[in-house]
Amino acid sequence: MSFDFNFKVVLIGSPRVGKTSLIIKYIDAIFKPFRTTTVGVDFKFKDLEIDNKGVRLEIWDTAGEEQYRNPLTSSIYKNADTAIIVFDLTVEGTLKEVDYYIKEIDDNCRIDPLIVIVGNKCDLIEKEIENIEEKIKEISQGKEFKLFKVSAKDGINVNELFEFIAKELKEKKELNKHLHHKKINTGLDQNENNLNQSKVIKNSDLIQIKQKKQGCC
Repeated sequence: MSFDFNFKVVLIGSPRVGKTSLIIKYIDAIFKPFRTTTVGVDFKFKDLEIDNKGVRLEIWDTAGEEQYRNPLTSSIYKNADTAIIVFDLTVEGTLKEVDYYIKEIDDNCRIDPLIVIVGNKCDLIEKEIENIEEKIKEISQGKEFKLFKVSAKDGINVNELFEFIAKELKEKKELNKHLHHKKINTGLDQNENNLNQSKVIKNSDLIQIKQKKQGCC
């Protein structure tokens, strides 16, 4: 499958919140409850079709442990189109660390990526943190982020998450391309208008010169 768009998507978040399991579920449609911490980074590709356009997602899996992440921070965020901040819906400490990752994104991204907050393990609803939406609003400090509750184990909302991201990025890219072309065309039109005005002025000067010559004879 050929693709029209290529987007870099990075998954970040505390250790053991299910980042790797989430990616494996989306790519391979299987659930693997990883017990070991990701070291460094890994990435996989997923091709999909959105509105008859081919979209490739380059999905980066990152380490949650700082000792493995810090040396690679700049590489992780370089040219990232989307940052998915993953936390565990059953562990409030991982939700509180979302604020840390929002600040890390602000400090390391030259462009403003699409930020999506993802609460994993929604299949354990009886253990879910209370008032999650309100707490995320407090953490985000006025910024609005899309929240997805997913289950890497049962596959709940996993495909929907990545399809939402692909569609949002495609539409943003198309809009920016349209605005860029519009700006160029506006500039060309302005240059043409300036040229026409210059011709009018020169023609007017020429008429005045002819009139002066006629007056002298």
